[in-house]
Amino acid sequence: MNSHNFFRVLIAAFHLFLLQSYAVQGIIRIALTMGNTSFNKNGVGMTTSKQDIYFGEIAIGTPGQRFTVLFDTGSSELWVPSGKWPGKKPHNLYVSQKSSTYKPNGFLSIDTVNVGGITITDQSFTEARSTPSKKDPLLEETFDGILGLGSPQLSSTKTVPVWYSMMKQGKIEKNIFSIWLGRSESSGAGGEIVFGGTNPAHYTGQHTYVTVKGRRHSFQMNNIFVGKADTKRCSRGCKVFVDSGTTNIIGPTAMIKDINDRIKLSPDCKNLKKLPDVTFTIDGKSFSVSPRDYIRGEKPKECTSRFEGIDGFNYWVLGMPFLRAFQTVYDYTDEPIVKIGFAKSV
Repeated sequence: MNSHNFFRVLIAAFHLFLLQSYAVQGIIRIALTMGNTSFNKNGVGMTTSKQDIYFGEIAIGTPGQRFTVLFDTGSSELWVPSGKWPGKKPHNLYVSQKSSTYKPNGFLSIDTVNVGGITITDQSFTEARSTPSKKDPLLEETFDGILGLGSPQLSSTKTVPVWYSMMKQGKIEKNIFSIWLGRSESSGAGGEIVFGGTNPAHYTGQHTYVTVKGRRHSFQMNNIFVGKADTKRCSRGCKVFVDSGTTNIIGPTAMIKDINDRIKLSPDCKNLKKLPDVTFTIDGKSFSVSPRDYIRGEKPKECTSRFEGIDGFNYWVLGMPFLRAFQTVYDYTDEPIVKIGFAKSV
């Protein structure tokens, strides 16, 4: 299964299966380092899995029980494995009996949640009690669960997402959060999520903002260039959304094939240094993704493109290759109007 299908289907299937079975903190920075995880009131250390999924530590309950979660803009629920998880226990497990602030809520649970020093009270979440199958990929993943940062309309449990709870409870200085994903594991700079502001050290120039629509926060892009060549794709506009839980850039099969044919990647990586940038036009401005972001080096002298076509798609998903190239801001200042801004990462 390709990486997009693996993680997005994993999340969707797990949500379906699970349904069956104080003072203002100001600006909170959550470090996404690629080293060992750490936890304190000022931030959350992060690491990346072999699939380049960025995840980090949160705490649930009183006293806090620690979990590693994927921060995912493509979903809205928070879920972690339950203490009632049967058989082999591959992850950290939430045990409600150990928390003095736990409240039952049908098939859901309510408790305090700490994210980067922000303590959110009475947060609903899901306790995962099993996987859809004994061979489910989640059993081998290094993270425990998922913290969705998406729209409430994406919620299959009809609960208030963690991010919306932060805003509602007045925990942040500004109703924005920003994401910066680092590139180099050796540098120790995995990335950073900032709740309540941005970190100017991680971008250059001004952000270009677009007003998004619908439950997936979609917007329009135009004209895709490979190098200096106009592919004539999306010249009339293409629907697109940004997703931090997707490892690739996804699009309709024919369009992606055209882009990959123009890139002309050699499977043995010999022409890696000669590959062109791929440029997307958003709000009349150019946003270029370089080969260091859209090429995956899975093994020595073996490369694959992160441009992935899926049959039946009529929209685009700008996943981690785009988020690595551009520091991304989600602005809820005038909510329900939501804007997303992009500036070149540094």
